[in-house]
Formats: sequence, C-alpha cells, structure tokens
Amino acid sequence: MEKDTRCSCRDPLGLGKLLCVVSLVASAVMCPPVANAAMLTGNVAFDSNTGLYTYHYTLDNTSGPGAIKELSVLVDSSQARVSAPPVSFASPTGWSSRQAVSGTSADSPLSEYGAFWQWWANQALPVGNTMTGFSFTTPFAPVTGSANNYFLWSNSYTGGPSSIGNGGIVEWGHIVAPNFVAAVPIPATLWLFGSGLMGLIGVARRKKTA
Repeated sequence: MEKDTRCSCRDPLGLGKLLCVVSLVASAVMCPPVANAAMLTGNVAFDSNTGLYTYHYTLDNTSGPGAIKELSVLVDSSQARVSAPPVSFASPTGWSSRQAVSGTSADSPLSEYGAFWQWWANQALPVGNTMTGFSFTTPFAPVTGSANNYFLWSNSYTGGPSSIGNGGIVEWGHIVAPNFVAAVPIPATLWLFGSGLMGLIGVARRKKTA
C-alpha cells in the first residue's frame, strides 16, 4: 500500500505555516489586486444663484465587452412612473434623451426600481471609444446613499445577468445622481396638533394686546 505523501512532512514548530503566511503577505504587497475601473463616471456642480444642480457623466468604453447603446440613471426610486422632468437635458451627438421606468432592472442583482432618465444611441458607442456630453440640470441634490442607481446596456453583449432579460447589462452600480423620493404625508394627528398650537399662540397674542 502506498503512503499518502501530500502531508508527509512534520513541522512541530509550525515554521512551515509561518513561512507560508509571510510569503502570501509579501506577494499581496508586491502584487496588489487591480480593481476594474468604472466605465461610467460623473460629477455634479451646484449654482448658488439658481439653486440648481447640474450632473455631468462620461462614458469610457475603451476596454468594454461590447458597444454601449443605453445609459440609464435612476432618479426616483419611489414609483414606477416618470416624474419631475429636468430643467434642461444635454446629449452627445448621435444620442437622444428620454424618460423610462424600470422593467427587469428592478430584479436582482441590479434591484433598481423606479423612474430613470436615460440616453439612447442611434448608433452604439463601439469598444475603444470615450464619450462626454451627458448632463441634466435639476433642483434636486445628489442622493446620500450608495444603492445601485445606474446601468449600461449593450445590444451586442449577452454576458450580463441572466435575470435581466437576455443579458446585455455591461455595468451597473452607484453614480452621483438625485433621487426624487415621494414626500411622506403628514399624519392627521400632526395637523391637529399644529392647528391647536396656532390657536394657543393666537390666544396669547390677544391677551398681550388686551
């Protein structure tokens, strides 16, 4: 019967394990993992004179897996209908802007339910190209959370999440953007409390003038 030689050597002092850990740490420091750069980047500028925010986006498809046909940014996660149109909207040459609501993008792993502002290309941006000129202006400030709120779609790529139609989602994640969540209605009890408080203030004022 042959002996199993996979763990045949003995190391009572644990020196082998120590050397293994040291080598792993050294290799991690010398060769750190490279993070994939996001294809979509953005920034926002605030105009204190008008009280408006202008959001700018850049699409970098220099090394993407497919031509990009659609860029969608979630702006209202409270309802699946278009609301609060932008003050202004800019699109690069060959692209048009429109409003849309979530379909399969509401499914995991995107989980992006709500209304979107999106740009649609007449001719998809091929791999190896970068494009700027995507922007919109609105009175709404950027959302403070980090939930997924954008995606890039390609009509020539099928490697995206299978739960989202036939794939086609090249990238998704979080980008600087507003979120027009619906205002929470004030309960009737608060209205009663407020009206009662106003009544007391009125009585106090009348006593002072008497």
